Amino acid sequence: MDAQTGDAFRSMVEELIPFNRFLGLRLESADRDTGRVVTRLPLRPEFIGNALREMPHGGVLSALIDATAGSAAALSLPDLGMADRLATIDMRVDYLRAARGRELVASAEVMRTGRRVIVVRVDVRDDGGTLVALGSAAFNVAR
Repeated sequence: MDAQTGDAFRSMVEELIPFNRFLGLRLESADRDTGRVVTRLPLRPEFIGNALREMPHGGVLSALIDATAGSAAALSLPDLGMADRLATIDMRVDYLRAARGRELVASAEVMRTGRRVIVVRVDVRDDGGTLVALGSAAFNVAR
């Protein structure tokens, strides 16, 4: 991906989508050839779902999976200008372990790109490298 496209993609992921901006989502890497996107999410006190165990809320992990998968799906489109045509139509999250630390790292890979549906798989790790959640999402590409 050329620098200009990379900058536009980073801006889309981090700034243009208000929810991603609110979360503080950061794009670490994106590779159009492999269909992989890696994001980081700094954990804030507002994200805690279990105050006694200081664990992030499951909805935060789910939102991270959806945002990272959507970014990978957008990257697989022939033109990033079509990203506004994507909509999540199905998503599954398996919570494996309690997340610990100051940030979460999500790694997404496009599994299939069809004319109307894109399927993405996502792994989420805490900053200790522990796999804390697995996700999959399907996106509709509106015509």
